[in-house]
Amino acid sequence: MLSMYHSLLDRPALGLAVMVQDKLMELRQSLEITDVEYRDADVRLWKDGMVAASLILDQKEPDALAMVHFFHQGKLIRTEYYTDHMAYVDYFVTAESEHGLYAKKIKRTYCHGNGSIAYEQIFEGEKSWYLFPDGKMLTKAEFIAEFVKGLHLSRKDTVLIDRFAQMDYIQPLFQEKGSARMIAVMHAGHYFEKGESSYTVNFNQDYNYLFKYSGMLDAVVVSTWQQKEDLEDKLREYGCTVPRIVVIPAGGVDRLRYPDKGRKGGSMLSVSRIQPHKRIDWLIKCAVKAHQVNPDISLDIYGRGNQEYVAAMRRLVEEHQAQSYIRFMGHQDVREIYRNYEVFLTASTFETLGLSILEAISSGTAVIGLDAKYGSRLLVHSGENGYLVKFAPSSVNEDTEKLVDSLAEKIIEIFRNPECLERFHTNSYIIAEEYSMQAISDKWMELL
Repeated sequence: MLSMYHSLLDRPALGLAVMVQDKLMELRQSLEITDVEYRDADVRLWKDGMVAASLILDQKEPDALAMVHFFHQGKLIRTEYYTDHMAYVDYFVTAESEHGLYAKKIKRTYCHGNGSIAYEQIFEGEKSWYLFPDGKMLTKAEFIAEFVKGLHLSRKDTVLIDRFAQMDYIQPLFQEKGSARMIAVMHAGHYFEKGESSYTVNFNQDYNYLFKYSGMLDAVVVSTWQQKEDLEDKLREYGCTVPRIVVIPAGGVDRLRYPDKGRKGGSMLSVSRIQPHKRIDWLIKCAVKAHQVNPDISLDIYGRGNQEYVAAMRRLVEEHQAQSYIRFMGHQDVREIYRNYEVFLTASTFETLGLSILEAISSGTAVIGLDAKYGSRLLVHSGENGYLVKFAPSSVNEDTEKLVDSLAEKIIEIFRNPECLERFHTNSYIIAEEYSMQAISDKWMELL
């Protein structure tokens, strides 16, 4: 792994090698510390009743030093970041915003192994400049260009472009790529019809430049065949070059997971960011309607999100007096949790692949959701391992009650026939087998 910012240092190491106790001994003397307070993640150094410095421990290696914060009269003034030496330092001034006083970062200094300055980064709003000891000053795009030049790319190299939205690295990358192969990876959908995305209509901003520079790409990687066909159609429609487009899912299954004991009867879960475009309110309402018919039905909601929206969803549950069977489980590692539930419930109107759906079916969980492109159609075979409810993205907000009723009907139906539900579980495992990590890595090796 190579860091662009560290590559210009004489010691570009990223591993942590400075020990907390060594730095503590040094600072006790230089700062004339009067007391030391040990906490779980940091060590606080006190002087005259105030914190003078705070040593931040690495999470994985608590003996190793990650950074040191320095304070003056209770205000943050400097933070040192460590690898095998003090790699860079941030400097702050106290500034005022509408929310009150805060520490405003004004400068970052990168250091060589002997402590001398390699270069400095000056911050002004959203912009930054890079100053070198010889007086040279570069914009961020110029700085990136210098880094790419230093890679000496040739036809032996393959560059994978993860995001197209940031023009400050796309432009110098294309300018300095030489004869290297360029492959763009499209994690999300590139084009949205009305109602499909709550953020945009038409182009996803992440891929605006992909269309502009499609002729300079050797290949584009998408997650599904329908996405490939749609992308080819849109590129032709807008008169753009159509590069080679390869289908490799953006995620895979490391193994199938089976329940240690029987799945809880009537149990459903949802796993997602708790945000408006995930339609958590629909999930709550359809679960309430289904529970009125079958009191064994329950829903556990996993994930976190905007505090105001989470609070609104909790109020919605309380308004329906559903706290006993609709629970908010917070953010957890759910990979071993899906297998304890019978049904995965989603109301997302757009999923490029749907990693949570993939995780669910790899645990044999049946799925109920909307007939949305692309992943839902790919991973959920309606009537085989779950149900997909038909809907029109353009009228999704007008048909809310109808969609909620349809989802509730499918929930009631799926729990009405235990033998059918058991078959759904078996079929989910079969579908998930196609997305093993080995199969995904084989596709990547073939492309490379």
